[in-house]
Amino acid sequence: MDTIEKLKRLIHQEYDIEPSTIDADQPFASYNVDSLTLAELLFAIEDNFHVVVPDEALATVTNLRELASMLDALLAAKSA
Repeated sequence: MDTIEKLKRLIHQEYDIEPSTIDADQPFASYNVDSLTLAELLFAIEDNFHVVVPDEALATVTNLRELASMLDALLAAKSA
């Protein structure tokens, strides 16, 4: 399972949004995800993937594909 699919499952668990309805390239804003909700999602990612998400992610990550790319980089750095 790729990172985008893992994140879709996490979003489903946290916010009850059906994974099949999530487009990885749509801006989070199109799903009514505000900065507080995104911060909560980033905390859930930290808990589930055991990584530390940089604070600037709130300002730089705008969609699920970018979030997955950042998470892949964090996981790669962690295992290096």
